Amino acid sequence: MNNVKKLFVVSDIHGHCSILKNALKKAGFENENPNHLLVCCGDYFDRGFENSQVLEFFENLNHKVLLRGNHEDLLLKVLQTGKMAPHNYKNGTEQTLESFFKGYSINKADDTVDFCGNTDTIKRICKFIESTVNYFETENYLFVHGWLPENAETLKQIKNDWAEARRVLWTNKYNGKPPLENKTLVCGHMPTFYANKIDPTRESGNADIFAKDGFIAIDAGTDDSKQINVLVLEEKI
Repeated sequence: MNNVKKLFVVSDIHGHCSILKNALKKAGFENENPNHLLVCCGDYFDRGFENSQVLEFFENLNHKVLLRGNHEDLLLKVLQTGKMAPHNYKNGTEQTLESFFKGYSINKADDTVDFCGNTDTIKRICKFIESTVNYFETENYLFVHGWLPENAETLKQIKNDWAEARRVLWTNKYNGKPPLENKTLVCGHMPTFYANKIDPTRESGNADIFAKDGFIAIDAGTDDSKQINVLVLEEKI
C-alpha cells in the first residue's frame, strides 16, 4: 500500500439513490477522479423505491470497494429460490422487486415469486451481490457491515461466520473500548441514532456519524432520517 487515496465511505443505502448522490456531491466525491475511492459497507437495496437506480449507480462507479450487507444475503436467497420468507416482507424486499420486475407478483398462498420471466435481471442482480466482499482493510481502518465474526484468528480464515457477523448490532458489541488493537473499526447496519445507548451525552435521534475510541458507525437509518452519512478519510491503498 503506497498510494494515498481519498476514501468516501457510505453504508445502508436501502434504495435511496437520490439521497446518496446528493450526499456524495456535498462531500466532494468525483467518480472520474482516480484518487477518489468509494467504499460502501453494504445494504444497497430494500425499503426505498430507487433500487434499480442504486444498482446502476454502483455498477457505473470507476473506483469502488463494495461490501456485502445482510440485505444482500436475503435478496440473493429470494432470487435464487423464487420464494419470500416472512422477514422479507418487513425488510422491504417487495419494494426492491417492484423496482426491478415490473408486473411481478407474489402468490401469498406459498410465497412464490413470479419474476415475469426476466432471468437477465435476476442474473444481473446476483452477479452484483456475488461481487461484494466481506470486509475491506487499509493501513488504519477495517470496514465491515455489522461486526467482526467471533473467535477468528485471521479475517481471511473466516467463511460462513461472515453471514452471521453481518447481522450483529454494534450497540450489543461496542463497549466504549477499541474493538481492534491497531486499526479503527468502521461499520453500518445499526443506525447511529441509537448511539446514545453507548454515549448518554449524545442527543437522541442524532443520525450523524458516531466516532469514539477506535470505532466509527455511519448508518444514518436513511429510511427514517432521509440522510446518508459520508465518512471521508485519506489512506494509503
